[in-house]
Amino acid sequence: MNQVWNKNLNLKPEIIEKCEQIKPIDILVGVLCKNVEGTVLNVLNVINEGLYRYFPDYRLAIVVSDGNSTDKTREIIDLFHPYSNIDLIKTRDIANIGKGAGVRTIFEIAHESNAKSIVLIDGDLLSVKPEWIQTIVNPIVYGRADLTVPYYIRDKNDGVITNNLVYPFTRALYGIDIRQPIAGEYALSRNLYELLREHPLFPSDFGIDIFILTVAAAEGMYIKEGLFSLKIHESTAHYLEPEKFLIPMFRKVTASMFTLAKYYENYWKTRVTIWRSKYNRESFSKKPIPIQINILNMKKSFLNEYTKNKILIINILPTDLINQLDDIVNKGKYFNSELWAKIVYSYAAAFRKLDETNEEDVYNILDSLKTLWIGRFVSYATQVDGKDINEAEKIIQSQAVIFEQNIEYLKSIY
Repeated sequence: MNQVWNKNLNLKPEIIEKCEQIKPIDILVGVLCKNVEGTVLNVLNVINEGLYRYFPDYRLAIVVSDGNSTDKTREIIDLFHPYSNIDLIKTRDIANIGKGAGVRTIFEIAHESNAKSIVLIDGDLLSVKPEWIQTIVNPIVYGRADLTVPYYIRDKNDGVITNNLVYPFTRALYGIDIRQPIAGEYALSRNLYELLREHPLFPSDFGIDIFILTVAAAEGMYIKEGLFSLKIHESTAHYLEPEKFLIPMFRKVTASMFTLAKYYENYWKTRVTIWRSKYNRESFSKKPIPIQINILNMKKSFLNEYTKNKILIINILPTDLINQLDDIVNKGKYFNSELWAKIVYSYAAAFRKLDETNEEDVYNILDSLKTLWIGRFVSYATQVDGKDINEAEKIIQSQAVIFEQNIEYLKSIY
């Protein structure tokens, strides 16, 4: 489901030779590309300008890793020429197996070029600006963080996997209030990327984002939020066609998240709970671009899939939770946050017992959770309909608190 990295895959000799020529590097920006012919040249030019403008006295490099694009991405990349003080490495991912392979390619090049820091940028960004590079990497440059994660200003219906699953789960287990744990862009210290390179659970695909954050948190790395900005990227268009993008991403992110929870079980079971403010902090930032979703279609999907997957769901959830789900399906009751938190925790506990080499079992359990996630999202989207982002955020924050309050439930069944 979410293939773990094969350590026998290595960089090509000519790439290693190039790394030897340019090392040591202070700041290495890795650009992840797959079928981004319409955006990648602008992304590269903006990165180029940001490095040149804000870090003129540093040793700099841009690495472009292409994930076997089938459009004109590679031809467009060939049109890019950086400033003379910025080195450029163009390569294909060292394995054609997903986003994680692109990140691993960049990590390996950073290792070979003795890079002190890495910035990861997606090649499909439409809103990237030169100052982003300075903002995201400065905490690493000045030794104030091992990982910098962006806080993107997003619509209440954006971040559909983050808001109702990854954010509350990660916050409850690892005690880190990083609002967008799978943001896509990161800056990493050498200590962190070297630790990640050697980690046995390095994922091959979409699970890479939650892997980076979770390992940093559980291994005692210092994490900061930064780069507060609007984010516009092409993949948002896929929200109206969830089966093509969001659903595969859901399965892989969730598999990685649950696998990491199993690996770091001793950490989250024994860590000291930290105090949190009882006050809501209002955001009065720029307004994000609205995201269009089809609630009616999602509701139909939930009702149909619940019936289809009910036998599997019954084998995972206790009777009291099944009864509440039946009331939602048959009586139109609200799918509340406490029910959702207990469902997610029950699935995490069930996933712990799986043989993860049995792809069919892994797929089935994640697919049935996907069904319930759609149901929870329908209730959330209905609740925030007509509300502004601050009102919606209060609901998201309240849900995260409920996940924290129910952590003992997870410990009791895990």
